[in-house]
Amino acid sequence: MSAITHFVASFREAAPYIQYLRGKTMVVGVTDSLLEGETLIRLAADLNLLASLGLRLVLVHGSRHLLDKLASGRNFVPKYSGSRRITDEATLMEVKQVAGIIRSDVEAALFSSVSAQQRSKPPVIACGNFITARPLGVIDGVDMGYTGTVRKIDAEEIRLRLDSGAVVLISPLGHSYSGKTFNLSMCETAQEVAMALQAEKLVFLTEEAGIRRADGSLANTLSVGEVQELIHDNPDAPADLLHAAVGALENGVSRVQILNGREDGSLLRELFTREGSGTSIAREPFVSIRQARSDDIPHIIALIRPLAEQGILLHRSREYLENHISSFSVLEHDQNIYGCVALKTFAEPDCGELACLVVSPEARDGGYGELLLEHLFQKARALNIKTLFALSTHTGEWFVERGFQTASADDLPAERRQEYNANGRNSKVFVYDLQAV
Repeated sequence: MSAITHFVASFREAAPYIQYLRGKTMVVGVTDSLLEGETLIRLAADLNLLASLGLRLVLVHGSRHLLDKLASGRNFVPKYSGSRRITDEATLMEVKQVAGIIRSDVEAALFSSVSAQQRSKPPVIACGNFITARPLGVIDGVDMGYTGTVRKIDAEEIRLRLDSGAVVLISPLGHSYSGKTFNLSMCETAQEVAMALQAEKLVFLTEEAGIRRADGSLANTLSVGEVQELIHDNPDAPADLLHAAVGALENGVSRVQILNGREDGSLLRELFTREGSGTSIAREPFVSIRQARSDDIPHIIALIRPLAEQGILLHRSREYLENHISSFSVLEHDQNIYGCVALKTFAEPDCGELACLVVSPEARDGGYGELLLEHLFQKARALNIKTLFALSTHTGEWFVERGFQTASADDLPAERRQEYNANGRNSKVFVYDLQAV
C-alpha cells in the first residue's frame, strides 16, 4: 500500500470517530512519570490536536513518581497502607510542590506544542479548587494522616471552563471545609471527575501497554464482568486502576481506556482506530447484535452497496429497507455497525430465508459472519422455523463449510420459488435443518 493510499484509508477510518467525539467530554488520568521530557512534549501535541477537533478535555495528573524522587532526596522511605501512601506533614508539603511543578510543566508544553503547529493562540489552561475532600482516616489501625478521599466534585464550575474552550487541569489535591488540604489518588480523582461530568470517556495513560490477563496476554477489550473476574483471578492486576474503571462505567461513563502513554501516538490510535492501542473497557461486551432500527438504514445501505454493485447481492432501496427493517439485525462493535443480516419469513411457517448477510471489509477477519449466522439461527428457532434457506451467486462455499446442504429451487417455498424464477439470477440454493442441531 502506497503512503497516500494508507493515509486515505486511515483518514476514512478515523472520520467516524472524529465526528462522534466532537463536543464530548474526555477525562484523561495520567501518571506523572509521563509528564517530563519528550514524552510530555508529544503528549501535549496530541492533547492540543484533540482539543482542536472539538473534544472537551480534563487532565488529571498523578504525583507518585515525583514524590518518590523528593523522598529519596531527603533519605525518606515512603510508607504505605495497601496501595495508598501515608501522608505526613512533610509529604503534604511535597505534594503541593509537585502539583505546582507539574502544572507549570504541562502549561509550558501545551503552549509550545501550539507554537510548533503555528496556531495563533495557545489553549487556556483552567485550574481551580474543584475538589472537596475529606480525610481517609484510620485504616486497619493505621492513621493515614493527610491522605484523603474525594467528597464532592464541583462539576458546574468545571463545565463552565470547558464551555469557554479551556483545557481543565486538575491536581490530586482536595480541600476540606475546615481548610485542610489532602493528598488524593489520581485514579480515584479521575474516576470521580469523569462520573460527575458524565464524561464520554475516561482514559488512563500509564507506563503499561494496557491490562494483561493472567496468562500475560494483552486484553484489547474487556467488559465489567470480565474485569471483575480478572481482578479475582490475577493477583498482579492493577486493582486500583480497574476498580476506578468499573466504578466509572457503573455510574454513567461510556468507556474507559487504559494504554501506554509513553508510546508515541498511542492516545490517537486508541481513539481513532478500530484496533486501538491498549485496553478498552465497557459496561457490556463490545460486540453485540441487535434488532435494526430506522436510523441504521444509512449504515445498512453503505454495507450493501459495494456488493450490490458487484452483483453479489440484490439492490435494496431505502424504501425497501424502511418497509422491512424489522427483519434485519445489525452487529455493533464499540458503537459502530460492521455487519447485518435479515431473516425472511413465508406463508409456510416452518420455513425461513437467511438474506443479506454482510460484514464490512475491514472487519471480515473478526469472525463476525459466524456471529451473525448464529444469531440468525437463534432468531429462527425462536420463531419455530425448522428449515432455513440461503441463496448465493458467489459465496456458496462459505455456507457449505458451515453446515448448509445444497438444494434446488424446487425445494423453496412456493412464493420464494416464484420470485427466484422471475429475477433470473440463477442463485445457488442451500438449506440448513435447524432441527438437526
